[in-house]
Amino acid sequence: MSDNAEEKAEVRYLSLVRKEGGEPIIGIPYREMSVDPDLVASFVLAVIIFENRQLKTFTKEGYVVVIEEGEYVVGLLIIDRVEDDEPYRNALKTILERFEQVYENQLLSWKGDIRPFREFALDILEVYPYRTFSLEMIPRIVSKSEATPDHQASIPWSVGETDKKVQTIIGYINGKRTIEEIMNQSELEDSEVIAILSMLDKYKWITLTRRLEDSSVLVKIIEPPKFLVGVYGEQLTSIVEQCDGTKSLAEVCEVLPYNMEAVKLVAKNLIDAGVLGFIDAPSQEDDEPEAEQ
Repeated sequence: MSDNAEEKAEVRYLSLVRKEGGEPIIGIPYREMSVDPDLVASFVLAVIIFENRQLKTFTKEGYVVVIEEGEYVVGLLIIDRVEDDEPYRNALKTILERFEQVYENQLLSWKGDIRPFREFALDILEVYPYRTFSLEMIPRIVSKSEATPDHQASIPWSVGETDKKVQTIIGYINGKRTIEEIMNQSELEDSEVIAILSMLDKYKWITLTRRLEDSSVLVKIIEPPKFLVGVYGEQLTSIVEQCDGTKSLAEVCEVLPYNMEAVKLVAKNLIDAGVLGFIDAPSQEDDEPEAEQ
């Protein structure tokens, strides 16, 4: 797995449901499932709420549903099979307790409107972000796709105080600062920064890359687009040919008649275009290099 984005592979779905009426309050899908998570949740809730039975764990088609009951809300965490679900249970308890503490008045005077609860997704994503990132990665606002800031996929959790925090982090993203630098400059908690970046990544507001160093090892992912070949010509094709996953950028420069700054400029544009990708280290002679998109 590449170090730019480590997925929370075991977590599939997290849901908070009102105990009294069984209404879903907030549900966060993390990864695709072979069964409908809402149907699984409905079955579990029918057993707990309507049959008044104690149920702490339920297994269905290879998934484990970790169940915790609060005073007003039931928490459901669907995960892959694991040897020990206690860490997940403890995390779910923490989320549940925090939710009931923050929204106790609204839960006591229930009006059926779940919109005020959406901003709590940030608290959940602090515990289980969509994915985590190497702090050396550099986020950049997407500008050339259907997910540009003018046409972005809507972030359902970006409301209320959460929206203010999202906008704060967006303000720090300039394509030059690393995640660590954003953390250091922002007044938000580190866990909030990661949670927000995971939202922005999930809904395709950002892409992530590394700083290009002399020691960086690059490999070709796709053929370069014609417009880039037209701009750089032979300089581009020769750099792409040398980026085979076995040489650092400095070593590429040694076999080409270009200075380091020129090679870095072209290589950066090729990375941005998805032509080249980083790998962690030079590959062994017969190994296939694993590129980071």
